[in-house]
Amino acid sequence: MSRTESASPAGNVSSTVTVDIWADIACPWCYLGKRRWDRALAASPLADTTRVRWRAFELRPGHSRTPGRTLEEIMRTDWGLPSAQVASIFARITDEGYAEGLALRTGEVRPVNTFDAHRLLKLAATHGLTDPMLEQLFDAYHVALANIADRAVLTERAVTAGLDRAETEDLWRGDAYADAVRADRALATEAGVTAVPAYRVGPHATASGALTTDELRALLSGERPSPSGERPS
Repeated sequence: MSRTESASPAGNVSSTVTVDIWADIACPWCYLGKRRWDRALAASPLADTTRVRWRAFELRPGHSRTPGRTLEEIMRTDWGLPSAQVASIFARITDEGYAEGLALRTGEVRPVNTFDAHRLLKLAATHGLTDPMLEQLFDAYHVALANIADRAVLTERAVTAGLDRAETEDLWRGDAYADAVRADRALATEAGVTAVPAYRVGPHATASGALTTDELRALLSGERPSPSGERPS
């Protein structure tokens, strides 16, 4: 079983593979990417010696905490994409979501600020709960269409993931983990990450995009797949 955000056991440091994955909760390809990464890692002979560090990446830093227009409206009006192209992109995401057991509603999401969601993930990591917290946040935004900038929503999802309610509520009284979130973005810039999901295995260059499970398995083995696919978010 892989380790997520945990220290390497003594005597096994040299054989441990460290993987950094940059993602934003607002990115549908990141949700798909997590499901594919989980499957790729589980099938890899390196699974027991891989340390995964999920890194924060804000697609809309400074964005409003209040939901506004849907992503479909944004893509048509702000991005200037034809309705047919937008529909095609969402159809692809929906189909690929179903293949991963996900009922994604990408066109209906209303983008909001994800900074607090990333802070919450940092808290979850200290308790070894990164994976369930990621699943809860992705589901809240892409399936339940919840406002993941709403701290009440985040708190309920945190409790479901296994975090203590009081500790989670205490997070909102200060700025804990804010610097860690910003540090992840600075590291992304240093690593040349401009799109998510992005993966860095050990010291190797990063790869990003809508990678398949086989491509992720190859990446973990040291190969560098070509990025592919649109990344609406």
